Amino acid sequence: MICGATSGDAPPAELTRVFFTQLSVVGSTMGTRDQLARLARFCEQSGARPLIDRLLPLRHARDGFEAMVTGDIFGKIVFEV
Repeated sequence: MICGATSGDAPPAELTRVFFTQLSVVGSTMGTRDQLARLARFCEQSGARPLIDRLLPLRHARDGFEAMVTGDIFGKIVFEV
């Protein structure tokens, strides 16, 4: 089932390949504005925060993306502007 795409209504998916190789494609959207507000309240009340692997200045974005490609991370990479 395809419910949408961020790049328009015709994603370049090879659905026959996905079906015959029995792949699972899982994703999500950012959610609604109400869900974002509920998440923000939850984080404020519980103190929950995302796990941050590293904080890098934007000029070192290449290093952050290389770490993502190689899988050398555990958590989020945050780029400071």
